[in-house]
Amino acid sequence: MSEKKVTVRQEGKEDKVIDAPEGAVFLQVLKMNGYSLVCCNGKGTCGRCRIRFCGNGAPLPGAADRIAFTAEQLRGGYRLACMNRVRQDCCIQVEFVESRQVEAVTAYKGGITKPAEGKPEEKAMPGGDEPYIIAVDLGTTTIAMQAVALSSVREWQRGGNLHVFGEYSCMNPQRQWGSDVLSRLQAAADGQAEKLAEAVRTALAEGIGQLGRKLGKAPQGIWAAGNTAMEHLLMGLDTASLGRYPFTPVSLEEMELLPEPEYKGPRIGLLPGISAFVGADIAAGLLACGFGERREESCRLFIDLGTNGEMAAAGKGRLICTATAAGPAFEGGAAANVPGTDMIALLAEMLETGIIDESGLLEDAYFEKGWQKGALRITQQDIRALQMAKAAVCAGVELLMEALEIGASDVEQVFLAGGFGYYLDVEKAARIGLFPAELADKVTAVGNTSLLGTCLYGGDPSLREKTKDLCRRAEVMNLAEQPGFEERYLGRLNF
Repeated sequence: MSEKKVTVRQEGKEDKVIDAPEGAVFLQVLKMNGYSLVCCNGKGTCGRCRIRFCGNGAPLPGAADRIAFTAEQLRGGYRLACMNRVRQDCCIQVEFVESRQVEAVTAYKGGITKPAEGKPEEKAMPGGDEPYIIAVDLGTTTIAMQAVALSSVREWQRGGNLHVFGEYSCMNPQRQWGSDVLSRLQAAADGQAEKLAEAVRTALAEGIGQLGRKLGKAPQGIWAAGNTAMEHLLMGLDTASLGRYPFTPVSLEEMELLPEPEYKGPRIGLLPGISAFVGADIAAGLLACGFGERREESCRLFIDLGTNGEMAAAGKGRLICTATAAGPAFEGGAAANVPGTDMIALLAEMLETGIIDESGLLEDAYFEKGWQKGALRITQQDIRALQMAKAAVCAGVELLMEALEIGASDVEQVFLAGGFGYYLDVEKAARIGLFPAELADKVTAVGNTSLLGTCLYGGDPSLREKTKDLCRRAEVMNLAEQPGFEERYLGRLNF
């Protein structure tokens, strides 16, 4: 295979000439030569791996290029690095769109428990030997930790305060293999499993170490909850079956992590999960919101939105869970690069002012280049991505209620969990159809319920069996296999 010379330019860096094999994908060539990027890793969906060909050397644009760029940008040589290959000597300008740093939400609020605000109480470490545990929310995008006084876990359940001695958060370093779960599963299948495990274990060790040094002693225990794929990657388990039908996990049981064979530190436990797509983080959230009772008669809903959208409905003695892929839609589009909550607010504004119609179509004046507000640009691609994600969530909620044979009037409360839900304007979310409009006045944003549930699970052994029982009795609904899902989904695409 012959090699071609690729001259790479990037603002703030010296030009570099790379010898690249003919036929190599530009994104992989750039990554191997120090041009890093957190992206969809070759799917052509996030639009972040932007390059511009100098002169007249740009290849013909493909379908993904035409979606990501305006006609003017395509004529100017813009292409996606993940969708184009080296065919000849060329010169490119790297114009990657860096993903924004996401702040990990550690707070919880709004009717989870008896405390009025549901907030943890910051407390200085006592001079005595009060034991504490570390709870970890192992997210796809971020990792959040809290050091919590062990005695205060029971206080919280009696209506008191949860005493938090310290917090730590960071971005999940596995993002370098892709911003979504499927990209990481593919990387593991391609021989990167050990590196994926090492990256996240190093991040955990750093956070645990910082908290331990701050408090002057080791925790009594460490408990972590993540989605099923994140826990498998952390444990170094085989993830091949998670990426193909029928999506069977190696384990959904509580697990113990031994970072090294001779490890003598505090126990590191991982919470149990419900299914391949409804993991331990959701089990922890359901525990935090009181879904662990077998005789649940009141009808309540739980929605956790992020890279994935997980939902649960409880009532009439049953608990049913489901999930849908949301992709980057709730995190903002590549061009906008803004939080998904802001995207929803902007779309609600665009609807009210007529910039987009009920079908999501931009006015002619904005169709090609998108709508600009300040430094933010919302494209037709961004709008369509959010429409598809919110339609799946709304259809999922409706099917869960249908399975329980209940209507919106029967639902007493809707818990909206996660960092996305914490900052969401519920009224605007209802306006764009994220959930049925009849539920809008019943929605409560509750914050990081995964972290709170992990605190409860780790701090009170009596809640562990309750959580395991919750996981065993939960019914799992596969949306794609539900009769009428496609028709209902298509019917919820409009705003």
